[in-house]
Amino acid sequence: MKPDEIKTKIQSVIDPKAKKTLGELEAIKHVGIDDNNSVILIIEVEEKDNETTKQITRDIAKIVKLDLGFKGVKIEFQKRKTRNQNAKTLLIASGKGGVGKSTVTVNLAYALKRMGKKAAIIDADIYGANMPKMMGGVGHKLMGNEDSKVYPFEKDGIQMVSTEYLVEKNRALMLRGPMLGKILKIFFEDTLWSEDIDYFLVDLPPGTGDVMMDLKNFSEDARMIIVTTPQASAAHIAIKAGYAAKDLSQEILGVVENMSYYEVEGKDHFIFGKGGGRKVADELTVDLLEKLPIVPSENPIHKESDVAGMIYLNLARKIMKKY
Repeated sequence: MKPDEIKTKIQSVIDPKAKKTLGELEAIKHVGIDDNNSVILIIEVEEKDNETTKQITRDIAKIVKLDLGFKGVKIEFQKRKTRNQNAKTLLIASGKGGVGKSTVTVNLAYALKRMGKKAAIIDADIYGANMPKMMGGVGHKLMGNEDSKVYPFEKDGIQMVSTEYLVEKNRALMLRGPMLGKILKIFFEDTLWSEDIDYFLVDLPPGTGDVMMDLKNFSEDARMIIVTTPQASAAHIAIKAGYAAKDLSQEILGVVENMSYYEVEGKDHFIFGKGGGRKVADELTVDLLEKLPIVPSENPIHKESDVAGMIYLNLARKIMKKY
């Protein structure tokens, strides 16, 4: 019997978590026969837990051994990755809160869109989720399908999920480490993202903690941008965050200095001092990607024709070259 014939025979086996057949899921990645007349398989599963793998192994073994007459079966299970595998993940981090990390995230998403890239935002700032307000999605209810997958909020072609959608209005998300991983699983694996997304922008909580450490489980090739202000105190903590990222083998693309200056009648006023972004970049031996001005506005999303909007376009261009 040929491998293709074996594959046809076992396609009707059901993945109990996905509630679909291996054939429907295109989960059978390899079929072979070894010298001992045993079938060798590589199977992708929705969840790589003992209950799931044991049930699939039992169902396949019945077919392979009893129906097809093989001596045995050896199966390597791999967890199915549901997110667009061609998409790149960009982590937006900061050492402390209040430096404009979320503002950088949303404007960079729009800049990437204007550069012809499809961007999506994962608002993983568990203690200060702000993306729904910035994108006009406050009060949005996440809807799910029959497989318990959720649909993201979408505006202007940019999709977004947020921890704010997982709690009651005006309530904080109070979770310990193990539960945070489950939240990230919802965002990365159980959200019905568009297949043509080029960049996922993850708005991280300030500082270092469980979220940054858990992200390795969901995106091994992610890159990071560190946001700071010119202030010495902000730069000091941003450096610590950068070294923490390096300890986790997280590649840093560069530093963005936000609130760098305030322009009045053509003259720049350095309200928060100078040099913070450069200090962070030099200490971490990465590029200072851009300096962003202070722009008083009720709308946090800059127009393409604004000075800040053009700077974000340049930032997006640099990121696309690097990643």
